[in-house]
Order: sequence, then structure tokens, then C-alpha cells
Amino acid sequence: MALGPSRTAGRGRRSRGKSVAERTETDTVVVGLGAMGAQALWRLARDGVDAVGVEQFTPGHDRGSSHGESRIIRTAYMEGAAYVPLVRAAWRAWSELEEDAAARLVVRTGALMLGAPDSPAVTGSIAAARHHGLAHEVLSDARVAERFPQHAVRPGEVGVFEEEAGVVLPEAAIRAAVRLAAAAGARVRTGTAAARIDPDPDRPRVLLSDGTRIRARRVVVTAGAWLPKLLPRAAGPGGLAVQRRVLGWFRTTRNPSPHANGPVFARDGADCTWYGFPSMDGGRTVKIGVHAEVAGNGVEGAQWGEPVDPDAGPRPPTTPTPAGSARWPPGCAGWASFPSAWPRACTR
Repeated sequence: MALGPSRTAGRGRRSRGKSVAERTETDTVVVGLGAMGAQALWRLARDGVDAVGVEQFTPGHDRGSSHGESRIIRTAYMEGAAYVPLVRAAWRAWSELEEDAAARLVVRTGALMLGAPDSPAVTGSIAAARHHGLAHEVLSDARVAERFPQHAVRPGEVGVFEEEAGVVLPEAAIRAAVRLAAAAGARVRTGTAAARIDPDPDRPRVLLSDGTRIRARRVVVTAGAWLPKLLPRAAGPGGLAVQRRVLGWFRTTRNPSPHANGPVFARDGADCTWYGFPSMDGGRTVKIGVHAEVAGNGVEGAQWGEPVDPDAGPRPPTTPTPAGSARWPPGCAGWASFPSAWPRACTR
């Protein structure tokens, strides 16, 4: 979310000898250097914009929603064909970041969407792929079982496979973007929170927790779970809500593990959509979580809708009861359910 004039930013004046505390004027302030903010700061600095980045923790921290080893990127977006041009632009941006950072930040794996033929994950992915002419395959339950033995498909289920998908490495990507931003001239302020943002159509202001005041031509607010606190109007009726999510790393039980390679995936169930990754640690564990639950889901173990104060952090996960653990995906072969898992809570 950006505050300030909508006109395109020009080159800001640079004053490389001054600290952020001494310098109270800049072109753009980026508040929050997670996945979104870090990349915004890098691109602003790369384009010659005088920019300041503010992060209350350290880049790549585990207090928000840009951590946890892996994030999915997919092109045949089941949520709607309108997202596809954005994903294509994201692929280009990731390639540029990898090139400039001289680091591998995205692992191409392909993606497999699973469910009944009329399930949202299947129909949405097919619709997006067809609308934009994306290469994809629709696989029968027998073909899924043959090509992807790590998935235990039910009779009549189908899979939609696309190659243009993979795993983003969030912590490494954030640190790389912040490093490149600083090398391009951005001033990076870590360990200091933005206490208040004063909107203004001409010169919005950011007050930091140490008393520093920064006046800018515009403010880019990429504060994630803290955005409703900094911009209370964003949390009004129908606005942003900060919620707890629980995911887990499940121990694999076969050697060699079928999860050592393969696509990222999502699977529609009766009351939720699961997602998961190929093993990122050589086949020892598999990361699985919940993408979305049916509204009002009251099944034991449901996690949808639990509010979180980001300053306090999410409630730590507890080992589920047998009824609760049964809700974790039954559709993967070769992994151990609770208690042989490492659950973790985050916010989004």
C-alpha cells in the first residue's frame, strides 16, 4: 500500500554521508522489508530513487509471513485467470533478482493440482491455463499414481500438472534484495519499528520508535500483519484481518523417499484445500499446510479465522488430538502423521 502522490517517482537527491536519523527528507520510505518490501526497496534503489527501508526486526526474520523455508509460485492460478499476467511478471522479476544476486532463489518443480473433476483447484487451474494458453496436462487417477507415487489419489480424482511453477526461497530472497538495495544506495534501518504513519497528499511522514521522523514524497507500506495497526482504516469492516495459520514438516518413512523430488501441490478436500512441497532437505521431511478452509468450519483442528496480535505473535501449535490430526492430508504416501511432525504457527 502506497501513500502520497501517484505520479511516477523520479531520481531522488542522494546524500550518502548522512545517517537516516540525521536525514529527515527522502523520496520514498518503504515500511516493512519482507518479501514485498525488500523487492520494492531494491527496485526503487536500482532505478535511482532516494529510498529508505525500515524493518523492525532483521531481514528474513520469522515473525511475519515471509519465512518458513519455502513458498509456492504457480502460473495456472486456480483463483482466477486475471492473476496470470501478474505471475508472469513475477517470474521475470525473480529472474532479474537471481541474476543480480548471483544466487538461486527459485526452484522450478512444476505444480500438481488434485481433486475431484469439479473441484475449485482443478477447474480453476484448467480455466486459467486455457484462457492464457498455458501448457498443462489433465491426468487421470491412474496417471497421477504412475507419475507421482507420493500422492495417494482416490478413484475418480484427477490432477492438473503445469511446468511453470516451483518453490521460492523466501528468507534468502529477502536478504538478497535488501543487500542489493543497500548496494544501490538505499538506506536500510533495521531493529527500529515504524510507530506511526501520518498520511499527507504531498509529504507523508513516518515516525520511528526511536523518535526519528522521516518526511517523504511517498510511503510504501508493506508491513504485513502490522498494516492494520499502522493504517487503522485498512482494518475497517471488510478490510484486512490478521489470522493464525498452522503448517508442519512431516517425517518421511520410505527410503528412498518419493518426496525427494516432484512438484509443489494443492489438493481440494471436503472442508479445506491442502498444499505442500517436495522435500527441501533431501527427502527427510515434507512441508504441508492449509491453503483455505470452508467458511464456518467447526471441525476439530480447524484454524481458519483465529485472530492474532502481531506484536504478541500467533498461539504456538499444540499436538493435535487423534481427531484433529486426522484432518491433516491423507492423500500423501510415505510420511508419518503426528506426533512425528514439527508443526509451526505463522500469521497472514
